[in-house]
Amino acid sequence: MADDGSGHEMSTRRKCMKYCGVVASGGFLAGCTGNSDSDSEPEESPTPTESGEGNTEPTPTGESTATSTETTEKAFSASMPPIGELTLEEPPASWVGGFGFTADLLTALGQGDGAVGMVDPRFWYQGFYDFLDGVSVPEAADLPQITTTDRDTDMEVVYDLEPDLMAIDPNILLAAYGLEKAEAKRIRESVAPWFGNGSRRKRFDGWTTWPGGESYSYVSLPEYIPKYAALFGEEERGEALLDLYEPFIEDIRSRVPQESERRSMALVNGRYNPENRDGWVVYNPKSAVEKTWGKKQYRDLNVVDAFEGAYGGQSSTKVGFEGLLEYDPDVIIFNFGITYRDFQGVNLIQKQRELLQNHPVGSEVTAIKNDDVYVGGTPYQGPIINMFQTEMAAKQLYPDEFGSYPGYGQLSESEQLFDRQRLADIVNGDI
Repeated sequence: MADDGSGHEMSTRRKCMKYCGVVASGGFLAGCTGNSDSDSEPEESPTPTESGEGNTEPTPTGESTATSTETTEKAFSASMPPIGELTLEEPPASWVGGFGFTADLLTALGQGDGAVGMVDPRFWYQGFYDFLDGVSVPEAADLPQITTTDRDTDMEVVYDLEPDLMAIDPNILLAAYGLEKAEAKRIRESVAPWFGNGSRRKRFDGWTTWPGGESYSYVSLPEYIPKYAALFGEEERGEALLDLYEPFIEDIRSRVPQESERRSMALVNGRYNPENRDGWVVYNPKSAVEKTWGKKQYRDLNVVDAFEGAYGGQSSTKVGFEGLLEYDPDVIIFNFGITYRDFQGVNLIQKQRELLQNHPVGSEVTAIKNDDVYVGGTPYQGPIINMFQTEMAAKQLYPDEFGSYPGYGQLSESEQLFDRQRLADIVNGDI
């Protein structure tokens, strides 16, 4: 690999044949050519006081070929902002992920065993894999974390892991975890290329745009699948996954009741108020940007938001018991609820449910009176998690159409809204 003018050779075990990033707005090349660094900024904070969503960009270049003097060898190539085009000689055997989205997506493509580290593995929810025959992944708790409690990026850990791919948008670390642009460049040249796109939620003002220096488009969950499939040489599996995923989502959308028959919901922070400190943080369940995937199930279910108009242009609002009763949702769903059912040994969801039930005002809220208070999903949802969480939310909100929600756990086959066995077969390579 040519020197990028910084004195650092790209020494990744699986070196790039070509590593050129073309930013969607045009013109800028990164990687093997000289590169200028730009702004700096933050996003994917795992502190669960968030919301989220986004926009798009070109589809992957797909499989390409590199011709030598005598043979034609397969190359593994895909394109995604902000990095642009990335071509590898071999599919990555090991990777570092973010908070769970790319980990779930790569698991769906049969690459879960390649995980060697994450930005914060506590937020890779793995419970749904228990319902898929033969699907196993590395224990999240055993994966090294590449960030510190002081919200810095631990460069030493990154170097020690020596992954083949940094399956992360580097701007997440630049914005929220103290990574410097020079360090991001050094990782790209001396450890592994970056490949990821921060599209969980709308990016806030000041979001960094390295390496191109210009704003870049969002990538939806279905658009992500063929990009990573091409880079890992899993195009057939990616197509099979989309053939299962997209009809399932379309079927759900087509069956959503008309608006007058939809129950209203409040999406409440699952971690904020178990000790009754100063109210309830309620999120706008609608996506601020269409392509983002953090609250995708609520967008697909076309939910009626009990707090619509209460956010004042923000992604959330805070109310007391009286405010909760004023807006009076039919259903309360605790965001991140599956994560906070057992977080560091405490069931934060049950504590908040009991707090509402035992309060003279809280107990008058319709959702509490009717016991329509539910565990919600994690925003860090790739295709596997999103299918389970869309099914879960559909039953919680529209039981007359989709069947009642029996609580978290295994549904009988007649209650399931998608084919678990087919999904397991795809993950396991039985395409």
